[in-house]
Amino acid sequence: MKLSKHTFGTSLLVFSLIIISACAQTKSGKLARIQSYMDAATSNNLVGVSVYIKSPKLGQWIGTSGYSNLEKRIPLKENDIFGLASIGKTYIAVAVLKLVEDGKLNLDDKIQKYLPQEIIDGFPTAKDVTIRHLLGHTSGLYNYNRNPELNELYLSGNLKLDTLSHINALRRYAYGITEHTKPLGEYKYSSTNYLLLSMIMDSVVPKGHEAYMREDLIAKFNMEDTYYKQTPPERLVEHYGDIDENNITENLSKETIETTNWYSGDDGIYATIGQASIFMEKLLKNKILDEKTMKEMTTWNDEKDPDYGLGLSADKSFPYKLSIGHSGRGIGITTDLYYFPKQEMTVAVFCNSGLRSASKDYAKTYYKMRKKIIKKLFLF
Repeated sequence: MKLSKHTFGTSLLVFSLIIISACAQTKSGKLARIQSYMDAATSNNLVGVSVYIKSPKLGQWIGTSGYSNLEKRIPLKENDIFGLASIGKTYIAVAVLKLVEDGKLNLDDKIQKYLPQEIIDGFPTAKDVTIRHLLGHTSGLYNYNRNPELNELYLSGNLKLDTLSHINALRRYAYGITEHTKPLGEYKYSSTNYLLLSMIMDSVVPKGHEAYMREDLIAKFNMEDTYYKQTPPERLVEHYGDIDENNITENLSKETIETTNWYSGDDGIYATIGQASIFMEKLLKNKILDEKTMKEMTTWNDEKDPDYGLGLSADKSFPYKLSIGHSGRGIGITTDLYYFPKQEMTVAVFCNSGLRSASKDYAKTYYKMRKKIIKKLFLF
Protein backbone atom coordinates (compact mmCIF):
# COMPACT_ATOMS: atom_id res chain seq x y z
CA MET A 1 0.00 0.00 0.00
CA LYS A 2 1.30 3.40 -0.97
CA LEU A 3 1.16 6.06 1.75
CA SER A 4 0.23 9.60 0.89
CA LYS A 5 2.60 12.39 1.91
CA HIS A 6 0.01 13.45 4.48
CA THR A 7 -0.27 9.95 5.93
CA PHE A 8 3.50 9.51 5.97
CA GLY A 9 3.98 12.88 7.67
CA THR A 10 1.36 12.05 10.27
CA SER A 11 2.97 8.67 10.96
CA LEU A 12 6.38 10.27 11.32
CA LEU A 13 4.98 12.84 13.75
CA VAL A 14 3.29 10.14 15.84
CA PHE A 15 6.50 8.09 15.86
CA SER A 16 8.51 11.14 16.95
CA LEU A 17 6.04 11.88 19.72
CA ILE A 18 6.29 8.28 20.94
CA ILE A 19 10.10 8.54 21.04
CA ILE A 20 9.96 11.89 22.86
CA SER A 21 7.44 10.49 25.34
CA ALA A 22 9.60 7.39 25.96
CA CYS A 23 12.69 9.57 26.52
CA ALA A 24 10.75 11.80 28.91
CA GLN A 25 9.52 8.77 30.84
CA THR A 26 13.07 7.38 31.00
CA LYS A 27 14.37 10.73 32.26
CA SER A 28 11.62 11.15 34.85
CA GLY A 29 12.03 7.50 35.85
CA LYS A 30 15.77 7.87 36.48
CA LEU A 31 15.33 11.05 38.48
CA ALA A 32 12.47 9.58 40.48
CA ARG A 33 14.62 6.59 41.42
CA ILE A 34 17.50 8.88 42.40
CA GLN A 35 15.10 10.86 44.57
CA SER A 36 14.02 7.63 46.24
CA TYR A 37 17.66 6.74 47.03
CA MET A 38 18.11 10.15 48.64
CA ASP A 39 14.90 9.77 50.65
CA ALA A 40 16.01 6.35 51.90
CA ALA A 41 19.33 7.80 53.06
CA THR A 42 17.76 10.72 54.91
CA SER A 43 15.27 8.41 56.60
CA ASN A 44 18.21 6.37 57.90
CA ASN A 45 21.34 8.22 59.13
CA LEU A 46 21.76 11.34 57.02
CA VAL A 47 20.12 14.67 57.86
CA GLY A 48 19.97 16.33 54.44
CA VAL A 49 21.10 15.48 50.90
CA SER A 50 21.17 17.62 47.77
CA VAL A 51 22.01 16.21 44.32
CA TYR A 52 22.81 18.19 41.17
CA ILE A 53 22.77 16.50 37.77
CA LYS A 54 23.35 18.09 34.39
CA SER A 55 23.80 16.32 31.07
CA PRO A 56 22.61 16.57 27.44
CA LYS A 57 20.18 13.69 28.03
CA LEU A 58 18.81 14.63 31.43
CA GLY A 59 19.04 18.40 31.32
CA GLN A 60 19.63 20.10 34.67
CA TRP A 61 18.08 18.79 37.88
CA ILE A 62 18.54 19.53 41.57
CA GLY A 63 16.92 17.17 44.04
CA THR A 64 16.75 17.63 47.81
CA SER A 65 15.80 15.39 50.68
CA GLY A 66 15.75 15.78 54.44
CA TYR A 67 16.45 18.88 56.44
CA SER A 68 18.66 21.94 56.45
CA ASN A 69 17.80 22.29 60.15
CA LEU A 70 16.93 19.06 61.91
CA GLU A 71 15.87 20.64 65.21
CA LYS A 72 13.37 22.99 63.55
CA ARG A 73 12.40 20.48 60.84
CA ILE A 74 13.18 22.97 58.06
CA PRO A 75 13.31 21.11 54.72
CA LEU A 76 16.48 21.39 52.66
CA LYS A 77 16.10 23.72 49.66
CA GLU A 78 17.82 23.88 46.27
CA ASN A 79 19.54 27.19 47.01
CA ASP A 80 20.76 26.37 50.53
CA ILE A 81 24.46 26.93 51.13
CA PHE A 82 26.90 24.25 52.32
CA GLY A 83 30.45 24.28 53.54
CA LEU A 84 32.41 22.50 50.79
CA ALA A 85 35.32 21.14 52.88
CA SER A 86 38.25 20.07 50.68
CA ILE A 87 36.54 21.02 47.42
CA GLY A 88 37.93 24.40 48.46
CA LYS A 89 41.34 23.14 47.32
CA THR A 90 40.16 23.29 43.70
CA TYR A 91 39.21 26.96 44.12
CA ILE A 92 42.62 27.75 45.64
CA ALA A 93 44.39 25.82 42.88
CA VAL A 94 42.52 27.88 40.26
CA ALA A 95 43.55 31.10 42.02
CA VAL A 96 47.20 29.99 42.11
CA LEU A 97 47.10 29.02 38.44
CA LYS A 98 45.61 32.40 37.53
CA LEU A 99 48.64 33.99 39.23
CA VAL A 100 50.83 31.69 37.13
CA GLU A 101 49.02 32.92 34.00
CA ASP A 102 49.62 36.50 35.15
CA GLY A 103 53.36 35.83 35.55
CA LYS A 104 53.38 36.35 39.32
CA LEU A 105 54.21 32.71 40.05
CA ASN A 106 55.85 29.85 38.20
CA LEU A 107 54.84 26.23 38.71
CA ASP A 108 58.46 25.14 39.06
CA ASP A 109 59.48 27.90 41.48
CA LYS A 110 60.93 26.55 44.72
CA ILE A 111 58.66 27.41 47.63
CA GLN A 112 61.61 28.73 49.62
CA LYS A 113 61.50 31.74 47.30
CA TYR A 114 58.23 32.83 48.93
CA LEU A 115 58.07 31.36 52.44
CA PRO A 116 59.91 32.16 55.69
CA GLN A 117 63.09 30.19 56.27
CA GLU A 118 61.54 28.75 59.42
CA ILE A 119 59.00 26.81 57.34
CA ILE A 120 61.68 25.50 54.98
CA ASP A 121 63.78 24.36 57.96
CA GLY A 122 60.73 22.75 59.57
CA PHE A 123 60.32 20.04 56.91
CA PRO A 124 63.02 17.58 55.76
CA THR A 125 62.32 18.02 52.03
CA ALA A 126 61.00 21.59 51.85
CA LYS A 127 64.10 23.13 50.26
CA ASP A 128 63.44 21.11 47.09
CA VAL A 129 59.64 21.48 46.99
CA THR A 130 58.06 23.51 44.17
CA ILE A 131 54.63 25.08 43.73
CA ARG A 132 53.81 22.20 41.37
CA HIS A 133 54.57 19.72 44.16
CA LEU A 134 52.20 21.53 46.52
CA LEU A 135 49.36 21.65 43.98
CA GLY A 136 49.73 17.96 43.14
CA HIS A 137 50.29 16.65 46.69
CA THR A 138 53.72 15.31 45.78
CA SER A 139 55.71 17.41 48.29
CA GLY A 140 56.18 14.74 50.94
CA LEU A 141 55.09 17.23 53.63
CA TYR A 142 53.21 15.85 56.62
CA ASN A 143 49.45 16.53 56.74
CA TYR A 144 49.06 18.76 59.81
CA ASN A 145 45.29 18.41 60.13
CA ARG A 146 45.51 14.65 60.41
CA ASN A 147 47.83 14.89 63.41
CA PRO A 148 46.19 12.71 66.11
CA GLU A 149 47.09 15.20 68.85
CA LEU A 150 45.45 18.08 66.97
CA ASN A 151 42.34 16.02 66.22
CA GLU A 152 41.98 14.82 69.80
CA LEU A 153 42.25 18.36 71.15
CA TYR A 154 39.77 19.69 68.62
CA LEU A 155 37.18 16.94 68.90
CA SER A 156 37.28 17.09 72.71
CA GLY A 157 36.63 20.83 72.64
CA ASN A 158 40.00 21.64 74.20
CA LEU A 159 41.40 23.46 71.17
CA LYS A 160 40.10 26.87 70.17
CA LEU A 161 41.13 27.60 66.61
CA ASP A 162 40.71 31.33 67.08
CA THR A 163 43.72 31.18 69.40
CA LEU A 164 45.85 29.11 67.01
CA SER A 165 47.73 30.82 64.19
CA HIS A 166 48.50 28.91 61.01
CA ILE A 167 52.26 29.13 61.61
CA ASN A 168 51.77 27.73 65.12
CA ALA A 169 49.68 24.90 63.70
CA LEU A 170 52.65 23.97 61.51
CA ARG A 171 55.09 24.32 64.41
CA ARG A 172 53.09 22.11 66.75
CA TYR A 173 51.56 19.56 64.39
CA ALA A 174 53.72 19.24 61.26
CA TYR A 175 57.36 20.24 61.59
CA GLY A 176 59.81 17.35 61.59
CA ILE A 177 57.17 14.61 61.26
CA THR A 178 57.91 12.03 58.58
CA GLU A 179 55.40 9.29 59.45
CA HIS A 180 52.66 8.63 56.88
CA THR A 181 54.48 10.58 54.19
CA LYS A 182 56.08 9.59 50.90
CA PRO A 183 59.28 10.79 49.24
CA LEU A 184 59.31 14.02 47.24
CA GLY A 185 57.61 13.44 43.88
CA GLU A 186 55.24 10.69 45.04
CA TYR A 187 51.56 11.36 45.62
CA LYS A 188 50.34 11.64 49.21
CA TYR A 189 47.37 13.86 50.00
CA SER A 190 48.26 16.55 52.53
CA SER A 191 46.35 19.69 53.51
CA THR A 192 49.67 21.24 54.52
CA ASN A 193 50.34 21.76 50.81
CA TYR A 194 47.34 24.05 50.40
CA LEU A 195 47.95 25.96 53.62
CA LEU A 196 51.41 26.78 52.24
CA LEU A 197 49.89 27.79 48.88
CA SER A 198 47.71 30.36 50.66
CA MET A 199 50.83 31.71 52.39
CA ILE A 200 52.64 31.93 49.04
CA MET A 201 49.70 33.83 47.57
CA ASP A 202 49.84 36.22 50.53
CA SER A 203 53.47 36.95 49.68
CA VAL A 204 52.78 37.93 46.04
CA VAL A 205 49.33 39.55 46.24
CA PRO A 206 49.49 42.90 48.07
CA LYS A 207 45.91 42.69 49.32
CA GLY A 208 46.36 39.09 50.51
CA HIS A 209 44.98 35.83 49.22
CA GLU A 210 41.58 36.14 50.95
CA ALA A 211 40.76 39.38 49.13
CA TYR A 212 42.15 37.89 45.91
CA MET A 213 39.86 34.87 46.24
CA ARG A 214 36.81 37.04 46.89
CA GLU A 215 37.48 39.78 44.34
CA ASP A 216 39.48 38.18 41.53
CA LEU A 217 37.84 34.76 41.48
CA ILE A 218 34.45 34.68 43.21
CA ALA A 219 33.22 38.17 42.26
CA LYS A 220 34.85 38.20 38.82
CA PHE A 221 32.99 35.05 37.81
CA ASN A 222 29.69 36.22 39.34
CA MET A 223 29.48 33.59 42.07
CA GLU A 224 27.20 35.63 44.30
CA ASP A 225 26.30 32.67 46.54
CA THR A 226 29.93 31.64 47.12
CA TYR A 227 31.98 32.78 50.11
CA TYR A 228 35.58 32.26 51.22
CA LYS A 229 36.35 32.19 54.96
CA GLN A 230 33.20 34.27 55.59
CA THR A 231 30.06 32.85 57.16
CA PRO A 232 27.19 33.34 54.67
CA PRO A 233 24.59 35.78 56.06
CA GLU A 234 21.64 33.56 55.14
CA ARG A 235 20.60 30.13 53.83
CA LEU A 236 23.57 28.29 55.38
CA VAL A 237 22.54 24.76 56.36
CA GLU A 238 23.08 23.43 59.83
CA HIS A 239 25.86 20.83 59.84
CA TYR A 240 25.64 17.52 61.71
CA GLY A 241 27.84 14.59 62.64
CA ASP A 242 28.66 11.90 65.15
CA ILE A 243 32.06 12.71 66.66
CA ASP A 244 31.27 10.51 69.67
CA GLU A 245 30.82 7.58 67.25
CA ASN A 246 27.73 6.42 69.11
CA ASN A 247 25.25 6.61 66.20
CA ILE A 248 23.61 9.69 67.70
CA THR A 249 23.43 12.67 65.34
CA GLU A 250 24.52 15.96 66.92
CA ASN A 251 24.61 19.52 65.65
CA LEU A 252 28.19 20.41 64.71
CA SER A 253 27.47 23.72 62.97
CA LYS A 254 29.59 25.75 65.39
CA GLU A 255 32.57 23.47 64.88
CA THR A 256 32.10 23.28 61.10
CA ILE A 257 31.89 27.06 60.71
CA GLU A 258 34.89 27.50 63.00
CA THR A 259 37.07 25.20 60.90
CA THR A 260 35.78 26.49 57.55
CA ASN A 261 36.59 30.08 58.52
CA TRP A 262 39.97 29.14 60.04
CA TYR A 263 41.38 26.82 57.40
CA SER A 264 43.44 28.66 54.83
CA GLY A 265 43.72 27.25 51.32
CA ASP A 266 42.81 23.69 52.27
CA ASP A 267 39.12 24.50 52.92
CA GLY A 268 37.17 27.71 53.44
CA ILE A 269 34.56 27.76 50.64
CA TYR A 270 30.79 27.94 51.15
CA ALA A 271 28.45 27.67 48.14
CA THR A 272 25.13 26.39 46.84
CA ILE A 273 25.30 23.05 45.05
CA GLY A 274 24.26 24.70 41.79
CA GLN A 275 26.89 27.39 41.90
CA ALA A 276 29.67 24.97 42.85
CA SER A 277 28.64 22.70 39.98
CA ILE A 278 28.60 25.54 37.46
CA PHE A 279 32.07 26.56 38.65
CA MET A 280 33.37 23.04 37.99
CA GLU A 281 31.67 22.90 34.57
CA LYS A 282 33.16 26.23 33.51
CA LEU A 283 36.58 25.23 34.76
CA LEU A 284 36.65 21.95 32.86
CA LYS A 285 35.35 23.60 29.69
CA ASN A 286 38.27 26.10 29.69
CA LYS A 287 36.10 29.09 30.61
CA ILE A 288 38.14 30.13 33.65
CA LEU A 289 41.73 29.16 32.85
CA ASP A 290 43.36 29.01 29.42
CA GLU A 291 43.88 25.76 27.54
CA LYS A 292 47.60 25.48 28.34
CA THR A 293 46.96 25.92 32.06
CA MET A 294 44.14 23.39 32.01
CA LYS A 295 46.48 20.87 30.40
CA GLU A 296 48.83 21.34 33.35
CA MET A 297 45.95 21.07 35.82
CA THR A 298 44.72 17.81 34.29
CA THR A 299 48.10 16.12 33.94
CA TRP A 300 47.68 13.29 36.43
CA ASN A 301 50.30 11.88 38.76
CA ASP A 302 49.63 8.50 37.18
CA GLU A 303 48.18 8.74 33.67
CA LYS A 304 47.28 5.02 33.52
CA ASP A 305 45.51 5.08 36.86
CA PRO A 306 44.88 8.79 37.51
CA ASP A 307 44.47 10.05 41.03
CA TYR A 308 45.39 13.74 41.26
CA GLY A 309 46.49 16.56 38.99
CA LEU A 310 46.89 20.16 40.20
CA GLY A 311 43.92 20.71 42.48
CA LEU A 312 41.71 18.15 40.75
CA SER A 313 41.29 14.47 41.45
CA ALA A 314 40.49 11.91 38.76
CA ASP A 315 39.34 8.33 38.52
CA LYS A 316 39.06 5.86 35.65
CA SER A 317 36.43 3.31 36.53
CA PHE A 318 33.51 1.35 35.15
CA PRO A 319 30.89 2.42 34.17
CA TYR A 320 31.72 6.08 33.54
CA LYS A 321 35.26 5.83 32.05
CA LEU A 322 36.66 9.03 33.64
CA SER A 323 35.60 11.44 36.37
CA ILE A 324 37.30 14.74 37.24
CA GLY A 325 36.57 16.90 40.28
CA HIS A 326 37.05 16.86 44.02
CA SER A 327 35.53 15.59 47.25
CA GLY A 328 35.31 17.02 50.75
CA ARG A 329 35.02 15.26 54.09
CA GLY A 330 34.52 16.93 57.46
CA ILE A 331 32.95 16.28 60.83
CA GLY A 332 29.76 18.03 59.71
CA ILE A 333 29.86 17.95 55.90
CA THR A 334 30.26 15.49 53.03
CA THR A 335 30.66 16.71 49.45
CA ASP A 336 31.37 15.15 46.06
CA LEU A 337 31.56 17.22 42.86
CA TYR A 338 32.60 15.56 39.58
CA TYR A 339 32.43 16.07 35.84
CA PHE A 340 32.34 13.11 33.45
CA PRO A 341 33.87 14.21 30.11
CA LYS A 342 32.68 11.25 28.00
CA GLN A 343 29.05 11.83 28.96
CA GLU A 344 29.38 15.64 29.37
CA MET A 345 27.71 15.12 32.73
CA THR A 346 28.15 16.93 36.03
CA VAL A 347 27.12 15.19 39.25
CA ALA A 348 27.32 16.70 42.72
CA VAL A 349 26.20 15.16 46.00
CA PHE A 350 26.21 17.44 49.06
CA CYS A 351 25.23 16.21 52.50
CA ASN A 352 25.10 18.14 55.78
CA SER A 353 26.06 15.04 57.76
CA GLY A 354 29.77 14.46 58.24
CA LEU A 355 31.46 11.09 57.79
CA ARG A 356 34.76 12.05 59.40
CA SER A 357 35.06 10.84 63.00
CA ALA A 358 31.58 9.32 62.77
CA SER A 359 30.17 5.82 63.21
CA LYS A 360 30.73 3.64 60.15
CA ASP A 361 26.96 3.40 59.73
CA TYR A 362 26.88 6.99 58.44
CA ALA A 363 29.47 6.20 55.79
CA LYS A 364 27.66 3.00 54.79
CA THR A 365 24.43 4.91 54.25
CA TYR A 366 26.11 7.67 52.24
CA TYR A 367 28.19 5.41 49.99
CA LYS A 368 25.29 3.02 49.39
CA MET A 369 23.19 5.97 48.21
CA ARG A 370 26.00 7.39 46.05
CA LYS A 371 26.68 4.00 44.44
CA LYS A 372 23.02 3.58 43.53
CA ILE A 373 22.91 7.08 42.01
CA ILE A 374 25.94 6.37 39.83
CA LYS A 375 24.58 3.00 38.69
CA LYS A 376 21.23 4.55 37.82
CA LEU A 377 22.89 7.34 35.83
CA PHE A 378 25.41 5.27 33.90
CA LEU A 379 24.12 1.69 33.64
CA PHE A 380 20.33 1.65 33.31
